[in-house]
Parts: sequence; C-alpha cells; structure tokens
Amino acid sequence: MTAATEVFLVVASGGFLFISCRIFLQKKLYKDLQQLAPQDTLPGSAVTPQSSSTQPWHSTLAQTCFSLCFSECSILFCMLMCQGLDWLEPRIRLLSWRIALFLLLFTMLLLVPISFSLILTYRPDNPGFVQSRALPIRVAFALAPVALFVFALSYIPLPAELLLYNPLTAVTARLVTLGTTVLGLLSGLGAVSGAWGIIKRSRSTPSASSIVSAENALERVKNDLRDRSRDLDDYASSKPQPDGSWLSRMSFKRNGQQSSMQQEVIGLQALEEQMSLRVVALKRNRIAAEYAESFTGKTITWSWAVYCVCRVCSSAFNILSPTVSNSSPSSASYGDIVAHVLAWLFSFLPISATGDEGKSQFDIPSLSKQISLSLVGVIILCSLRLVLRGVTRVFHVTSRKTSASLMLLTLAQLMGIYLLSTLVQLRTTFPPTLSPVIGDSQDPQGPSDDSMNLFATLPEYSLFGGLFDWSFLIGAAGCAFARWVRSSFEGDDLDV
Repeated sequence: MTAATEVFLVVASGGFLFISCRIFLQKKLYKDLQQLAPQDTLPGSAVTPQSSSTQPWHSTLAQTCFSLCFSECSILFCMLMCQGLDWLEPRIRLLSWRIALFLLLFTMLLLVPISFSLILTYRPDNPGFVQSRALPIRVAFALAPVALFVFALSYIPLPAELLLYNPLTAVTARLVTLGTTVLGLLSGLGAVSGAWGIIKRSRSTPSASSIVSAENALERVKNDLRDRSRDLDDYASSKPQPDGSWLSRMSFKRNGQQSSMQQEVIGLQALEEQMSLRVVALKRNRIAAEYAESFTGKTITWSWAVYCVCRVCSSAFNILSPTVSNSSPSSASYGDIVAHVLAWLFSFLPISATGDEGKSQFDIPSLSKQISLSLVGVIILCSLRLVLRGVTRVFHVTSRKTSASLMLLTLAQLMGIYLLSTLVQLRTTFPPTLSPVIGDSQDPQGPSDDSMNLFATLPEYSLFGGLFDWSFLIGAAGCAFARWVRSSFEGDDLDV
C-alpha cells in the first residue's frame, strides 16, 4: 500500500470509531447513566408543559468528549498492534501515534475539564446568557479552575532523566503521575468495597414480605396520584380562562385551591418516584442475595474478597520492602501475589513457548504485571457505580441529564488515565532497544525503523510503582474508615 492509502485507512478508522461510539452513547450508555443518576429534587409542575425532548447542549458536549477519547485510545492500541505485526510504514505509525496521543492529552487536560466547568457554572434560568454583558466574566469564572488545574499539573516534579524528553513525553509523564494516584485511590476504594460486602451481606437481605408491603404501598400512592391528577384536571377545566387584563391575570394566579392541588400532585409524584426506586432496590438486593447464597455466588464472592485482601497486603509489602520492587525495573509494577501465582500457572499451559532445552521461555514477571493491571481494572469497574454517583452528589447536581453528562465526562477521564497506565506497563514489557528521545536523531539519512519504536515516547513505569501502592493504601484506609463510621452511626442502608 502507498503512504496515502495508509493515512486514509488510519483517518477512516478513527472517524468510524468516533461515529460508532456516538451512536452507542445515544442509544444505550447515556440513558443508563440517567437511570443511575440520583434524583433529589421534586418533579416539575403538574400542569406546566414540560420542555421538549431535544438533546441538551451539555449532553452533546459530553458525548463528543467521550467519543473523541474512545477513538484516540483505540487508535493508540491499533498502532501498537500494527507495530507488533509490522503493518503500515514506521513513519505513518509514529505520526498517527503522536497525533492520537496529542489529541488524547488535549482532551484529558483541556477539553474534559473545560466541559466539566462549563456544565457546572451554566445557569439554564438565564436565556440571555450569550448576549449578556457579563459573558466574559462568566467565561473567565468557568475557565479559572481549568487554569489552576493545568498550573498545578505543571508543578508535578519529574525525574532528571525525563527532563531530556520532548514536551509531549513530559506532559504524558505528569498526567500518568496524576492518573496513577487516581487509579490507586479508586482501586483501594473498590478493594475495601469488595471485601466489605462479605461482612455486611447477610444483614441487608430484604424479605419477600417487605417487598410485597413496598409494592402495596406504591400501588396506593399511584392510585392517590391518579385521583388527585384527575381532580386537578377537572378543576382547571371548570375555571374560566383569564383575559388579557392585568387584574384578571393576578386573580388567576392567586387561586389558592388550584395551587394547593398542584403542590399535592407534585408531592405525590416525588413520593411515587422514591417508592418506585425503593421497590426496585429491594428486588435487586434480594436477587443479589439469593445469587450470593448459591455455590457459584459464594465461590466468586469469596474468591474476589480474598483477592482484594491479598492486594492490600501486597501493596503494604511493596511499601515496607522497597528494595524488592526496586531490584529490577521489570518488577516495579502493580505487582501482587495472586497475579504472580496466576502467571506461574499460566506458564505451564501448552501455549507457552519453550526453548531448545525444553525450559519455558514465558516471561512470568511481564505476564504478572499485565494480569495485575487487568485485575486492577476489574476493581475499578466494581467501584465505578459508587464513584459516578458520588461525583453528582459532591457537586449537588440534581438534574438527571446534567448528572449523566458529568458521569460521561468522568468516564472519559478515567478511560484515558487507565489507557495511559496500560501503555506505560506495556513499555516495561516491550522496552525500546534504542534511545527514547525521538525526533533528535543525528543520522543524515533520517531515523531508522528501530528508532521509531512507539514505546520510546512513553516514560518508564519504574518511576510510578511506589506512588500507586501509597495511593492504594490511602484509598483503602479511607474507605474502610468511612464505611465503619457509617455502619456505626447510620446502620446498613439499601443500595438505591
């Protein structure tokens, strides 16, 4: 293939991934996030017509950011696969890699934080926002947190060897430092949550009678809401419509009986929604409890809890014995005991490569790092629901659509952070053979194919291993303390 054809294939693949992700978000993920979002406010007026179902601007912005992040992450992994399979020209791979990495960093450092700030500072009750004279002040107020974030990120210290890299690699290293801390905190949160569920599982199992009682109460509320809504409609239709005079409009607005009926209907709507959520939570918790009591459920649940405990112990061991993890760069990773055991068992499979002497040539340390990173991803996924709902509660967001947009931006940021950590791990597994400084070759004929190794643009993970262990233990300790305090003062609540 010619170079133009290869460039066209890369661009077309990125566009296809972007459009496919947008379609999936509109049909599935965004609606699921709206259902996950907490609803803490009363419904709208019972007689005022609701706004149209057109997609709000923040939904389009969040979906665009997520789709861009997903497409660039996919392009980066595709370029690594092309390098391993020796597809595409090395220059095309390197150019596509750098562009995708730049767009990913731009999305994570600027686009997502700016979108987050704009959504939080936007006031929908001001229709003349764009024409307002205070627009520059509002924009500056929205961009101030982003500027502080970028300024603080620039002060993250880098090792002396990273100062020789190009600016793109230095920015990547700083973002990986921040991302490693975030992943460690989330992993500690998920590990404690996984182990805590074993202790509190039997105390929060709803009975069949409680579900029936909740359903009967919900049905009574629905009947009351139906009757009161009918009464309100009959009363509104029997009242004469006001004419254009100011006095008639004021008397119409002072109708106390109609206002009281409207407030009663709104209250019943809010009560119906909360009781519906409670019934759904009761049924979900009972199904989960029944599955947990089965043999398969007990095996999976206890195995996962044991792994979470082992992961906490491994992080503590890595911190207390730094000489073990620093003895070689390849061992500085998300290492844990379970991952090493699984990698050792995997080396006995027939698919493992063997040398001339019949000995296994399988790289057990490298495989254990990838297994450990995958298990860390599973831990984060298990705690993702709690994290996403916590984002909306921290910022006191009450709109379901706004909450879904913020959740989608958070998912985009976490996806990019996890991808960068995975790439840095892969660099340790497949280290470049030459100098990692790309683009500074003194060869008059240009850099060779070997000097265009994509991993050479990434920092080594040995610089970040201890940071993950510390943040993991801090997140685990904080989550355990918070759960202990909550269970001591509030008891066990339903997972609504």
